[in-house]
Amino acid sequence: LRSVHTDSLARILDQLGASLMVTTYQAGKVIVVRVDEGTVNTHFKQYPVPMGLAVSPRRIAIATRHQVWELGNYPEAGRRLEPVGRHDACYLPRVGHETGDLRTHEMAWINDELWLVNTRFSCLCTLDPDASFIPKWRPPFITRYIDEDRCHLNGVEAVDGRPAFVTALGETDTREGWREHKATGGCLIDVRSSEVVARNLSMPHSPRVYDGRLWLLESGHGSLATFNADQAAVRTVVNLPGFTRGLDFCG
Repeated sequence: LRSVHTDSLARILDQLGASLMVTTYQAGKVIVVRVDEGTVNTHFKQYPVPMGLAVSPRRIAIATRHQVWELGNYPEAGRRLEPVGRHDACYLPRVGHETGDLRTHEMAWINDELWLVNTRFSCLCTLDPDASFIPKWRPPFITRYIDEDRCHLNGVEAVDGRPAFVTALGETDTREGWREHKATGGCLIDVRSSEVVARNLSMPHSPRVYDGRLWLLESGHGSLATFNADQAAVRTVVNLPGFTRGLDFCG
């Protein structure tokens, strides 16, 4: 395995005092991107089909093909790793929850509870010791909970301690119905009102509220964009050379 990065990446991570985690389900890897003596070091960890990733100050949750894993931070263990003194965090697996195949695209810690974007069942859900998952909300155009990936629900963002926005690739209510118009059929939904607030998006992902604005990715255009609620319009901020999916802000 090898990685290629721009020259500025090591400086950016060093300035932020941060590392970057990436999931790639095609290769079955969780990748930790970190600065090591002025260069970028990539640490690859094997997981079966990792997709959704959620981080809190103490925990990391990783959604895989049939399970959600929770890892706890044990800095004292990191201080014993070679080379000694180099690691300020060490995440160890502590809880595994069997969900079955949900195709969990994104997750978020909301009021210390883990919420999942259950793509296969077209809903938002939480976990419970006595069930694979507990459905909590579904888009207004989805008529039932069924494992048919009817709209390709994929992204979630919370505001004021509750789910606020989700993205989907179509307003469809049939098995994988979103595929027919996936290039232009995407939408942004306000979970609180169950209202579709933006349509005709190109494969939207990863809604995020930051600095007073709602940001999202239009993966089909390779773009980062913002949503203006007053005008019900999405404006492209920058186009990038790839399929944009996965977004976070730091600093």
